[in-house]
Amino acid sequence: MLEKSAADRYQAAAKQLTKTEAAHRKNLEALHTAREARNAAQVTPLRRDCEKSERALQDALQAAHDAHRAYWSRRRDALRDELKRIALVLAEYNAFARLAGDQSPHPAQRHLQNLEIEGFVAENVLADDVLACDGVPQESPDCALLEDEIGAWRP
Repeated sequence: MLEKSAADRYQAAAKQLTKTEAAHRKNLEALHTAREARNAAQVTPLRRDCEKSERALQDALQAAHDAHRAYWSRRRDALRDELKRIALVLAEYNAFARLAGDQSPHPAQRHLQNLEIEGFVAENVLADDVLACDGVPQESPDCALLEDEIGAWRP
């Protein structure tokens, strides 16, 4: 049996978040309509429906956050072997610099800092959306409806 990739899990969680958000929006609209119509018999059951759908929306948002974090953690962890190789390259660079007469404690670090000054930094990579692929955005999932209407079903 094939295991879902981290990107597939994120896509599924994002799709579920969209569905759950639509269901909660529908429940809130029904409650609003019942309140405006002053239909007291429908308000209490609709409030319960809204409470349940709000909880489901919070759970779906958390699942989407978890899947998003898991995807980016997996991408980060995939670079660990390369980081080990880079550590060896840095040590080698320091050794060559010393053989060339550079007596500073960390020549490679100084070179990396110069690259950072030149603009080779993570913020640029993030701003250019270079890392976003597999249909997983760099930004964490959010839910404006939940932010704006949390607890709106309460009396």
